[in-house]
Amino acid sequence: MSSKTCRGCDKDKDLSEFYRHLQMSDGRLNYCKDCKKAEMKNNRSLKRERYAEYERRRNQTEKRKAHLYANLKRWRRENPQKMAVQLARRRARKLDAEGDLTVEEFEALCEKYGNACLRCGDRDALLTPDHVVPLSLGGSNLTENIQPLCLSCNSWKNVKVIDYRPDAVLSG
Repeated sequence: MSSKTCRGCDKDKDLSEFYRHLQMSDGRLNYCKDCKKAEMKNNRSLKRERYAEYERRRNQTEKRKAHLYANLKRWRRENPQKMAVQLARRRARKLDAEGDLTVEEFEALCEKYGNACLRCGDRDALLTPDHVVPLSLGGSNLTENIQPLCLSCNSWKNVKVIDYRPDAVLSG
């Protein structure tokens, strides 16, 4: 016997089209490889959907919400610079500004300027991304329009167009 009928697609196929299975009388599964793969793929997506639903329900319990919120607060406390960049990115998206500054790009920019505020020179302060041309005045969220300033200097600058970068030429 060199062929077998698949129970999935009802086609008569060569035995090489079936996976081996020692407990079957002919040593092969009753479903061809293609049908078995399709079944496994379907099962994975069903399990993924069930697990996602389980997680949604689980995350709605008060105990879980408190746990997730505590983790979020801890992460924000431990990663203030990443948090500042995330907030700047969110604001830029809301204003439909060009560009999408990443945390890695901002950290590289800070490194380029010696991890110091470009206005006051403070090396210990938390650096925040400042837009040379403010987003509210049509500035972009590209690296070319960003300078690292401490929170105090960034707040002082407000919506003024001031470029503290020693190597930059302001392009509007």
